[in-house]
Amino acid sequence: MTAEESALTALVARIVDIRCGAVKISPAWIATEAMRELDPGRRSVDLVFGGCHLHLRQLAREQLRKRFETRDDELPSDQHEMFPDLQTRYPSARSKDNPEPEYVLLEHMSNVDVEYNVRRLRREGYAKLKHADALEAWDARRGGRSAG
Repeated sequence: MTAEESALTALVARIVDIRCGAVKISPAWIATEAMRELDPGRRSVDLVFGGCHLHLRQLAREQLRKRFETRDDELPSDQHEMFPDLQTRYPSARSKDNPEPEYVLLEHMSNVDVEYNVRRLRREGYAKLKHADALEAWDARRGGRSAG
């Protein structure tokens, strides 16, 4: 990672930390706040500003995913106290008007948000199980360990 990439990642992480108490956190909002610090007078030409904002949004997505979404066997860094299997934030239900996920506090999730995340998690789990079954069948077919 370059020094510039490290500095931008640190800037985004700092803003995420500051905004952690908000009911919703959006990668676009984080990127906009970072751009206000990087270019307070908005002196960049539109294409440069847009490109930087796009990259900062991607960094924000990575930060938010890392903090609030469970991947494979990893434990989320931020878990609910009473239900340790739950995260404290989940992506809100997506809509046509807002294609980018906002991460909403568990206690502020609507029924639609809950249903969206239940479907998303079950779909991810089903896809992983299908993948594991296919890999196991492939291994059995070639006479590997899964055969017996």
